[in-house]
Amino acid sequence: MKHPNKKPKIQCQRCGEELKPGKEVWLELSNTDGNYYTEIPDGHVSQGGFSFGTACAKAQLKETEIAKQKA
Repeated sequence: MKHPNKKPKIQCQRCGEELKPGKEVWLELSNTDGNYYTEIPDGHVSQGGFSFGTACAKAQLKETEIAKQKA
């Protein structure tokens, strides 16, 4: 049985590192194009928010920009 006051661990979606509460960056995953965004674009369907560390969030958003340029 889990302790009722124990908070769940938050892990980076990209690298799996455990993140300190309040230090995570939340990005939304678009079901429409499979990319992550700080705010889901109009016309996209969100799959929900996912936690990332600061460096991984920056790298993930850069990948989104590259994918958008190729589209």
